[in-house]
Amino acid sequence: MSLTRLFEALASIKQYVKLLSMTTIQLDKQFFMGGNATFTVQNPQGEYYTFKICQPNKSPRFRGQSVIPHFASLLTGPDNENSYTYLGMVNPETGDVKLTRQSRYTENSKPFQVIRWALKHALGDRQIPDGYQINHAGHCGRCGRLLTVPESLTRGIGPECWSKMGGAA
Repeated sequence: MSLTRLFEALASIKQYVKLLSMTTIQLDKQFFMGGNATFTVQNPQGEYYTFKICQPNKSPRFRGQSVIPHFASLLTGPDNENSYTYLGMVNPETGDVKLTRQSRYTENSKPFQVIRWALKHALGDRQIPDGYQINHAGHCGRCGRLLTVPESLTRGIGPECWSKMGGAA
């Protein structure tokens, strides 16, 4: 075997091993942009952040816009339902997160970097390194109801909302 072919084989093995050490995100764009998504991002060291992405109420402010942004918030207090602080706006088509004047965070803040990283992977290649996790909070990403059906728990969207969103039953 030539040295070139040996290096090519080693490169292929390295790429395969890298793929094996990646985890596929089960949640998809329909969950994150369903209008009522709550999810937690955790790293291998046990640090975690819980975010909410909500669709705004029908407001005249967004009338005529082709893409209506969603709002991202970060859990910052003890009440898991209400202790959220506004983080920024999310483009539901691309998953891009943008800070606004009302944001209390900067582009260098860790929560902002974490949500950007999570949405980039969740809406993009759907692969994250082993040890990282992105989990929904057990409620439908569209209506917020408690999920109990195994398929719904996997996708983060309940069966009724899934069919309303165009998913096959």
